[in-house]
Amino acid sequence: MAAPPPKPLAHIDRALVFFARLGARRPYRVLLGTLLVLLLSFGAASRLEFREDFIELLPSESVGARLLRHAMARMGGGSATMFVVVDSPDAEANRRLVDALEVQLRALPPTLVRTVEHGPEEIRRFFWQRRWLYAEVGDLEEISCELQRTRRRAQPGYVDLDDEPCSALRSDHDRPAAAPSTTAAAAPAEPEPAHVSEAARPFHHFRAQLRTRTREVDQYPTGYFRNPEGTLYAIVLRSPATGTGDSTGDQLMTRVNRIVRDVHPERFHPRAQVGLGGDIPSAVAERDALKEEAIKTSGLAVVLILGVIVLFFRSLSSLAHIGLAMITGVGLAFAVAYFAFGYLNASTAFLGSIIAGNGINYGIIYLARYRDRRALGDSVEDALVDAAVTCRRGTQLAALAAAFAYGSLMLTSFRGFSQFGLIGGVGMIFCWCATMVVVPATVTAVERLRARLFPARAARLSSGATRTPISGFIAVITSRYPKQILAVGAVLCVWSAVALPKYLRDPWEYNFANLGSRGSRHTGADAWSSRADRIFVGRGGSPDILLADRFEDVLELSAALLHRDQERTGGRFIDHIETAWDRLGGQPAAMTRKLEILQTIRADIDAILPELSGDDLALAREWRPPADLRAPQPDELPALVRAQFTEKSGRFGTPVFVYYKPWFSPSDGRKLIIVADLTQNVRLADGRTVPTVSRSTVFAEMVRAMSTDGPRATFAAFMVVVFHSLLATRRLGPAAMVLGALLSGVLFTVGGAAHLGVRLNFLNFVALPLTFGIGVEYAMNLYDRVEHLDDVGEGIRSVGGAVTLCSMTTIIGYGSLLVADNQALQSFGYLAVAGELSCILTAMLLLPSALVLARRRRGRAS
Repeated sequence: MAAPPPKPLAHIDRALVFFARLGARRPYRVLLGTLLVLLLSFGAASRLEFREDFIELLPSESVGARLLRHAMARMGGGSATMFVVVDSPDAEANRRLVDALEVQLRALPPTLVRTVEHGPEEIRRFFWQRRWLYAEVGDLEEISCELQRTRRRAQPGYVDLDDEPCSALRSDHDRPAAAPSTTAAAAPAEPEPAHVSEAARPFHHFRAQLRTRTREVDQYPTGYFRNPEGTLYAIVLRSPATGTGDSTGDQLMTRVNRIVRDVHPERFHPRAQVGLGGDIPSAVAERDALKEEAIKTSGLAVVLILGVIVLFFRSLSSLAHIGLAMITGVGLAFAVAYFAFGYLNASTAFLGSIIAGNGINYGIIYLARYRDRRALGDSVEDALVDAAVTCRRGTQLAALAAAFAYGSLMLTSFRGFSQFGLIGGVGMIFCWCATMVVVPATVTAVERLRARLFPARAARLSSGATRTPISGFIAVITSRYPKQILAVGAVLCVWSAVALPKYLRDPWEYNFANLGSRGSRHTGADAWSSRADRIFVGRGGSPDILLADRFEDVLELSAALLHRDQERTGGRFIDHIETAWDRLGGQPAAMTRKLEILQTIRADIDAILPELSGDDLALAREWRPPADLRAPQPDELPALVRAQFTEKSGRFGTPVFVYYKPWFSPSDGRKLIIVADLTQNVRLADGRTVPTVSRSTVFAEMVRAMSTDGPRATFAAFMVVVFHSLLATRRLGPAAMVLGALLSGVLFTVGGAAHLGVRLNFLNFVALPLTFGIGVEYAMNLYDRVEHLDDVGEGIRSVGGAVTLCSMTTIIGYGSLLVADNQALQSFGYLAVAGELSCILTAMLLLPSALVLARRRRGRAS
């Protein structure tokens, strides 16, 4: 009987046969075209910028990001802080070094630095000359009352009929005491001298009241920001930078570091050190660390992946076959990134190692099949054609599943996810296409070279089984103990599922300190920030800034913020709010009242002066309000203070600075969300919304975007995998087995994370949808080979080694992130490696066991 005619090839198979024969017959032309593509793609990719600014991760339509950008434009940027910290054991040397640095720092352009402060000296002098105007109205009323009673007591025949103390007669007696405009630790009360005359007692009280109100500027009596021992000094720079890793922060860091080098700190003291701390250096350090880690991990991944391939195929030529196709796919993916976005962000910077680890799998399957056919005696061209057609369905569906899993991230509004999805998705498609076009050409070129150099051994070197003892062992145990293997899998699934309900209610990492660089805590910006904290004890961090449309609105805005905090948190978060009115001594009505009371106080003091002598007389004259005292005007404020409350356009008084309690930590994501809710979208009585310049707003938007977009992307990736499983198997039963193996692997991964307390963040969450798309590849390729050979054990022996190698290269791609210093990258690596291990184990153990039982059941039924 004549053999049945072969089935006609599908259109895509005919295309792959064309490229296989083209590579076999015109290999050098194909390789020349490949090199040209590589040059063009890497030329484009090399022009990619790197933006670590977390604003780049937010949805483009984010309300918080839009308001933040609007406010930054009005202020000429953000309001981030840099501390230039000087450390040596010699206080005098530190002071001279600070003076030398300050001269050059003040010469920096206003586009980089708004204010430079070595201490509160200028501000302290300004306030001291007008100290009476910065007392509370109630304080002045109390002092005036005491002075008047002192005058009456000095009169002959005075009878004391006053029942109430002066403190009870204050106009603000029924209101809580006003918080001082600082978060500095409270200074101990100044003791009253032992022998104070009755007439001088009000003056001592007056001095104590004012010093309480101005204790921030009195915290540094030397006029410099320094610790009590003088071993640490600091210069405070306020910059238009956002403090989130923007280019302004970069430029400022470069200029300041150059100034420090040019000053030569060692000339002032052999042990003198100068470091940079605060918002700007910390953000830049995190960004640079992330960039360096991306380069390091990508390089390490490529080296390890190629090394494992050489060991598996026992041939250096495999590097040319698989490595060139993989590099071509990666280069094209980043070229697309350049033309689509023009930059990489904190989420996409390390995609090189991941695309390499995933995209190389198709070449492994292709080359393994080619070597099997060569071992059976096929010619080079026939073996390439067979490998292309035989591997097409499994690798194509796997590539599409991975690409769509990446692509599911594009359904999110979170740019950190969507850009990651586009680059990764096209990377998978390009790697598959490059495999089908480039591998035949490299194989043929190497075969021709080998035939010339080693004609006697050429056939043996180009062939060789890709079966491994491990795949043989798995084939044996899955055929002998399928029920037991499935039972163990079921127990692990139950164990994993137990912890999920509680975990999935809130799986997010809120401690941002667990996402940064470990090294910077001890040797970098964080270490210098910690030294600065020893100078600014209790001073608090950088404030959030809200911008009113008019100077007249700031009091209403401040009241609205305090009301929000009181209503929503019981007043737990906002420590105090500073406006330009605080620097001007108060709003006009309050200032008019103060001047009236001070006029009365001056008259009372003049009346009491004849009764005083010695120190009491000197104290009274020191605290007598001058006759020419008047309300300060904005243009009379110190330059540093005036700049703080002036917009880029020159409009004065609109910024409102919100300071938080000393215990508030910007590393606590939950508290950042609360703070963002307090300061974001504040509406005034006329309906206008006030924008905020706030890092808390940015981070809160990130958490919100992840919590809504993350589940959406994961569900989309799962639905894509379901579709591709049905497409690959064309039957519901086998599709259920493939999906069951995949879902078991995902369940082991998430359940293990739940049991171990691993939290999800803006980087590692991507591992979940990718696990669906990439993890199903192993089950698909194994099922495809079993169907092709119609034997479970033979299918495992044939493709098990190659599938395991595919998983190993992906694990290496992810595992390279484990050596990163950045903890967010490490967390991504841990979760992704766990997903890969789980999925390869379930694909190699649970799926074959299920297939064995299904075939036995069909055999008994027939």
